[in-house]
Amino acid sequence: MVQDFLSFIGLMPSSKEKDLIKRTIAVGGDTVECAKGGPVKVNGKALDEPYIFPGNTACDDKPFGPFKVPEGKIWVMGDHRQNSLDSRYHTDEATKGFVPVEDVVGRAVVVAWPINRWATLPVPDTFDQPGISAAAGLAPGAVGIAGALPLVLWRRRRLTGGRTAG
Repeated sequence: MVQDFLSFIGLMPSSKEKDLIKRTIAVGGDTVECAKGGPVKVNGKALDEPYIFPGNTACDDKPFGPFKVPEGKIWVMGDHRQNSLDSRYHTDEATKGFVPVEDVVGRAVVVAWPINRWATLPVPDTFDQPGISAAAGLAPGAVGIAGALPLVLWRRRRLTGGRTAG
């Protein structure tokens, strides 16, 4: 019941959900790697990753590479690195950890959980789409309204004894 409600307002995936939110680290043609204790490197350049969950490291739990990402594929990693079964954990499978671009269904625009980390996710200038950027700024408030509206209606019904105006 709780999971269904949180899924309905977008704060938790449904039990039937198969889509995951991961960060694209490298795209076709890039070489990606990470040695124990080091930063993730793409084409030999260290990434600045301020978004990694506090207390996590770039890849100490699962160093990898170097791997060259095939055209039409991407390499993905979760922000909560020590709790993310991302590309690093699938290198011994047929996919080699690479995700087909056609399997990508969208772009995350907000951080909605935990509540104390609500924020919009910036879009690199290369991918900036003004309509999406403007809508993203409204998303945290919309999530709050979506959660509050059922509570207000329930409380109003309770206070009026189930009577409706008219």
